[in-house]
Amino acid sequence: MGVYHRPDSPFWWLLLERPGQKPIREKTKIPVDGGSPPLSKELKRQAQEAYGKRMSDLASGDYRLARARDSRTFETHRTWYATHVTAHHRGASRELSVLKYLGAYFDRYELRAIDHELAREWRTWRAKAVSSSTIRREEQVLKAILNTAVPKYLEHNPLNGFKSLRATRTDTRILSHDEETRLLLVLPSDEARTLVICALDTLLRLSNVRNLTRQQDHGRHLFSDTKVDAIRIPISTRLRKALDARPKGSSFFPSYAGPSNNHTLRMFMAACKLAKVATGRKTGGISFHCLRHTGASRMLEAGADVKTVMELGGWKNLKVMERYLHPTEDRRLAAVNSVGQHASITPNGDDAKSA
Repeated sequence: MGVYHRPDSPFWWLLLERPGQKPIREKTKIPVDGGSPPLSKELKRQAQEAYGKRMSDLASGDYRLARARDSRTFETHRTWYATHVTAHHRGASRELSVLKYLGAYFDRYELRAIDHELAREWRTWRAKAVSSSTIRREEQVLKAILNTAVPKYLEHNPLNGFKSLRATRTDTRILSHDEETRLLLVLPSDEARTLVICALDTLLRLSNVRNLTRQQDHGRHLFSDTKVDAIRIPISTRLRKALDARPKGSSFFPSYAGPSNNHTLRMFMAACKLAKVATGRKTGGISFHCLRHTGASRMLEAGADVKTVMELGGWKNLKVMERYLHPTEDRRLAAVNSVGQHASITPNGDDAKSA
């Protein structure tokens, strides 16, 4: 409507719309009747011009009307986020990998085009390749990226209220001792074997293992930063022997050190194939991260207390660590047998002691 006149007033009136708020009605000092059609038409043009100016004033913030925002693509903002936000995160290398996968889908869109519908379509596409827990982690990064676009590029985060995908709980498989032996035999080098042993015996994540330096080696212990804090990890006998055999240099694993995990993962998957060890967590196989699960489970099975293992793995609480507890079949059998081990009567009614 914009410009209008009222029967009880000789002047033009302005209807100033405000999204989400009650519109403002203002009287101008511009008469409706100019005495002749051409002059009346000119007065109406002046009123329309006044309307445009008042709406511009409002858009500048006089009445807190939403400002016109700059346009930006997801690709541009993702690149900015990687440089100025992700780079300062402790898990930067892992988050960079997440950003790459988000970019594969969202880079072609403007930030303002991202909404719940598009996010659901992305989730359906992503579910063809990864587990629900991976999608949930990527959703968190996506929301964080969009948060940093407010208010310069977005009025609010378009994924506010977007419910995260319900994670399907799957039992992560651990490496058996026989599989470990076969795997260590086919790894392409002493460097690769030492790297895998280090991942098993220290519970360190892949990026921490790959980039392990001699400066972190203090003889009986390794010092490493985790997601929670810096921790001191005792060095096992076999790992000490393997580390001592590595050539001199600042890095223990120079072939695999750097910002990307890809080279290490390709090496590990190829070795698993040669060793006939199934891979792919989504299908019940092994992934490199399963080495961390394997080490934690073996420590607990050997009698280590939960608090010790929790500190070695750098887990902030028991709830997080529970995902890494994988009892073996032998321990499950021992658990069920323990229920009736002191019973005096057998199922057929006989005295257990006499039987």
